Amino acid sequence: MLIPLEKLPLVAYSGMNDVHRRELEILNRLYEAISEGRDTEEISALFDAFVEDIRQHFAYEEDLMRKTAFFAYHCHSEEHKRVLREIEEVKRRWEETKDVGVLKRYFEKVFKPWIKDHILTMDTVTAQWLSQALSGLRKVTV
Repeated sequence: MLIPLEKLPLVAYSGMNDVHRRELEILNRLYEAISEGRDTEEISALFDAFVEDIRQHFAYEEDLMRKTAFFAYHCHSEEHKRVLREIEEVKRRWEETKDVGVLKRYFEKVFKPWIKDHILTMDTVTAQWLSQALSGLRKVTV
């Protein structure tokens, strides 16, 4: 397991917590397949599912940020784009080499610390904004 579910930081907006939990479940299944040296086709399928989930995760947050006129939308969105490019590059390298070491190193050394930091910083601020905006404290139509 790369990140135990109970170690996942929570934020003030429950919808984001749900998205993060789902992503972590997919990521942990992928990491388990990598660590156990399972068949490359299984790893590829799990990686595809992870990439699709990341896309949906980022789109979900960005849609909410736009609808609530989040003040740091551009900064948060650009970070999503950067990480998605990075993941797509790792995926491309995996497809070329089928080197599980590339995936293991990326998820342990890059993605794991990034997701924790991202949730504790950008997502925490965003969730606080969304929680207030969507509870009616701000007059925003969603």
